[in-house]
Amino acid sequence: MKMYDKFLKYPMLCIFTASSLSSAFSVEAASFSPQQLTAATAEWVKQQKEVPQGVQSQISSLDRRLAPKQCDQPLAFSFAGPVNNQATVQIRCSSPQSWQLFVSVRFSQQTQAVHSLRNIASGSQITADMLALGQADLRLARGSLIQDPAVVVGARVKRSLSTGQVVTLQDLCLVCKGDIVTISALNNGLEVRTAGIAQMDGILGDQIQVTNRQSNRTVVAEVVAVKKVAIKF
Repeated sequence: MKMYDKFLKYPMLCIFTASSLSSAFSVEAASFSPQQLTAATAEWVKQQKEVPQGVQSQISSLDRRLAPKQCDQPLAFSFAGPVNNQATVQIRCSSPQSWQLFVSVRFSQQTQAVHSLRNIASGSQITADMLALGQADLRLARGSLIQDPAVVVGARVKRSLSTGQVVTLQDLCLVCKGDIVTISALNNGLEVRTAGIAQMDGILGDQIQVTNRQSNRTVVAEVVAVKKVAIKF
């Protein structure tokens, strides 16, 4: 009888072992929801050298109604095209079934900048209550941003500005043609001031022609502030 017991135990042991091995080596495909794929894309983008330091990325979320995706291997990510102010990320998987998805990414670099608090007509003179500091995307700036409203108070608007618009130096003239300006002449630490008439528009750093009202001589001077220019010898 013992002999038969032994004989019966061995097949059962073999069946159990075979069943265990089958379970250990079977791999179920991982399931990824749209939210998980969006989050994985965001994490991947952070690690890419094509994205400059200090730049924030905004990932367009995949549609929540999208069915979960199956993949039994690591997801493959890559940029599908150039990386500029925006890019497209491709997510790929080839097993158990081949599929791919595309996710849009927008890049921004926020900085402080002056905004208009209301509509400002062309030709208006800037007053302190027209401007305020806010955030602007440095990568989308179309001109030289202003980070201190006081710098441009008294300047004149060259083109109409709308409420909330980012104001750049190119929208203004700190010195406008025909303005009476102060000319500062610097020579060996000695400063001499006189009045002049601007012969052209200018913003900070521009070299413009100015006519000295006393001598009637026209000189080239650098715009250094609202209605102020400087000559360095």
